[in-house]
Amino acid sequence: MNHSPILPIIVPFIASIMLLMMNATQLSWQRGVSALSVTLLLAVSINLLLLADQSAPLVYALGEWQAPFGIVLVADRLAALAVLTTAVLSASALLYACGGFDSKGRHFHAVFQLQLVGINGAFLTGDVFNLFVFFEIMLLASYILLAHGGGLIKSRAGFAYVILNLAGSAVFLIALGLIYGTLGTLNLADIAIQLKTVPASEASLVRLSGALLMTVFLLKAAVLPLSFWLPHAYSAAGAPVAALFAIMTKVGIVAILHVQMIAFNAAPVMHGLLGSWLIVAALVTIVFAALGILSAKSLQSLVAWLILGSAGLLLIVPSLNNVVITAAGLYYLVQSAIVGAAFFMMAGLISNARGRVGDAFVMTTWVSDNKLKLGYFILAATAAGLPPFSGFIGKLMLLFAVKESVMMPAIWAVVLIASLVTTIALVKAGSRLFWEMPIDGDPLSQEHLPPNNKRQHFATFGLIAISLLLIVFAKPLSDLTLRAAQQLHAPEQYIHAVIPHHADIQRGVRP
Repeated sequence: MNHSPILPIIVPFIASIMLLMMNATQLSWQRGVSALSVTLLLAVSINLLLLADQSAPLVYALGEWQAPFGIVLVADRLAALAVLTTAVLSASALLYACGGFDSKGRHFHAVFQLQLVGINGAFLTGDVFNLFVFFEIMLLASYILLAHGGGLIKSRAGFAYVILNLAGSAVFLIALGLIYGTLGTLNLADIAIQLKTVPASEASLVRLSGALLMTVFLLKAAVLPLSFWLPHAYSAAGAPVAALFAIMTKVGIVAILHVQMIAFNAAPVMHGLLGSWLIVAALVTIVFAALGILSAKSLQSLVAWLILGSAGLLLIVPSLNNVVITAAGLYYLVQSAIVGAAFFMMAGLISNARGRVGDAFVMTTWVSDNKLKLGYFILAATAAGLPPFSGFIGKLMLLFAVKESVMMPAIWAVVLIASLVTTIALVKAGSRLFWEMPIDGDPLSQEHLPPNNKRQHFATFGLIAISLLLIVFAKPLSDLTLRAAQQLHAPEQYIHAVIPHHADIQRGVRP
């Protein structure tokens, strides 16, 4: 077997074990092991995407127990692209954390690597039970990372975050029990096969299980009204942690796409499960996020609302279920994750440069660092969707992709108005952070501020450079996302790769 699909999970998993065994005071050694891990992860992720783009989905059967009985990992183009995006974000976030943030608590690096295990596993798993397992690994690590450094604000945000996600996990388990009880399988490809022969007496129960499963994914994707946790949690996290969290809402969206397109799409019993109601919820989420952006009191809080708005925009994709729309959405998924992560780290740099007022929108001495001004301008213009930046390309691709939809007027109106509101809010925030000063002298003057760490600068501006490369390489990336969308909308290739003998299974014969 080709072992490439399991490497993005194995590499951080081994690193996490090694880091847990090391003395917590050996920070330099921990940084070295963690840096080596993310470097290897970046290399194996690039290799995985190259392999996945050349053929049918790569299938890895653990212990050589074949599906549907064994556990399988499946690297299609969507999963491989998501894993590579995670690798890029993790490398930048780790470099930023090594500027001193990792010294604020114990075992940061071990938990950081465990978070990567959960995220990559959720992208690559071929069955919904192990999707639950990787979700729990990811969430367990995120609880600890959110609280890293301590403080009342983080504790409050972490408590609400834990309670809501525990409730989601309980619903997830109920959904898995219903699916296994009615279909006798939890493998995505096998679910697609078994759904074609569901008896009428069990149709309602199967549909309920699918609805519960999608509810959990929508909670992870932060659709309104399941999104109140996101701005509070993301704005409370440390800058490098929030940067890594930028990919977490995308985990829920990728899960929706995989389950909907592969398992549910061809099943009459699941038709309409995601439809007009989801696009309404997505548009309302965008409007809600725009209002949050206007009311934000700090830059990191504003960026958290931007992440929520991008999640709402991406949820248009599964609601319309079209190849071109999916391709545009996947480009925007990569772009918004990178820009969101860079913006969180930029908020951290600005906070360091402003002293005790941090990144709050209060008047004090302005930030004089011209590099920060330039970086903020690029990120703000990209997030707002101004040409010629990658945010403009992503939104433009989505707007043109939905032109045949009956919901096109509503989508265009909401997205364009939200972009205008975002532009106004970011201009106002930039003025407050970089140019406005108190009238009555300078009561909030900066004193004894250490310079920003070079690693933190390099990590932030490295991601900004990547966001600019998304402009230059927009055509190759959009071609890749189109191929990923076409593969996603042709699930027979996925099913045949996972279960080559699926025709026998469909007739009820289990080899």
